[in-house]
Amino acid sequence: MPHSLWIGLDAGGTKTALLAEGGGRRWTTTGPGVNLRRDGLAQTVRVLSALIRDAQATFFEAELAGLCAGVAGAGVEGGAVTMALRKRLELDPPVPVLVTHDAEIALEAAFGAESGVVLIAGTGSVVYGRTIEPRTLRAGGWGYRLGDDGSGTALGRAALRAVARALDGGPSTRLSHYLADAHGLDSIDTLLAWTYDEDGTFASLATVVLEAAEAGDRVAADLLHDETDALAQQATWLARQAGGRLDRRVALLGGLTSEALYREALIGALAHRLPGWFVARCEHEPVEGALARAKRLTPMPS
Repeated sequence: MPHSLWIGLDAGGTKTALLAEGGGRRWTTTGPGVNLRRDGLAQTVRVLSALIRDAQATFFEAELAGLCAGVAGAGVEGGAVTMALRKRLELDPPVPVLVTHDAEIALEAAFGAESGVVLIAGTGSVVYGRTIEPRTLRAGGWGYRLGDDGSGTALGRAALRAVARALDGGPSTRLSHYLADAHGLDSIDTLLAWTYDEDGTFASLATVVLEAAEAGDRVAADLLHDETDALAQQATWLARQAGGRLDRRVALLGGLTSEALYREALIGALAHRLPGWFVARCEHEPVEGALARAKRLTPMPS
């Protein structure tokens, strides 16, 4: 008799992670990053379905029993991705499929079904929480055009602005030298070409900001403080929305929170904005939350 297979996916702007479980073993793989708003429905479904088929091929004797995907930019459009995935993978209706915002699976990874707040800082950023009732709340997550405060994208964009100001005669910064060495951005022309003509990925510059701040550059340190404080402020707005009906704990997730200097700045900003709250980096990856949610989708035998 075939055993059951559960699949969880975490699709972010930089990479997509898959974790599958079946027959007493787990298997993981990664693929290209995808954001529904940035890349569109067709590309999102292509990336997800390719990874899912890899998992099905690996567990070729198993029957898919549940699938959950947390997708950056999904929000209320998760239903459209669900329908498109079902069609592309030719899944029968009994197979439960859930496509939700990537913050939802992060919350699952951090607290299960309990109350708390997750703060995600990677390519983008968002603050997401669950009250005691439970009710889910969100602050930020507006994408790279409107927000993503404290994200890799925001740090990279701020670095380019600082270098542009230095070229105008403003405060000098080591960021100018670092961006010239690492990315060849050594003039007005190259900076503009990278930003506009080549559609440069701002988030790829975040490490340069951290390196310059670590080296004692005042401009880089100030923009790191400003961005992490703006993200911490969003956490206070979410707490205000909750009206006290929220466990006072924050789990940090996302690639930037693995960087010691960034994490120190963010924790400091949260301590200032939310005194008395417990703050720690999440011990589990969001894809583990996606897998747990996929397993909960499967009806329990009566």
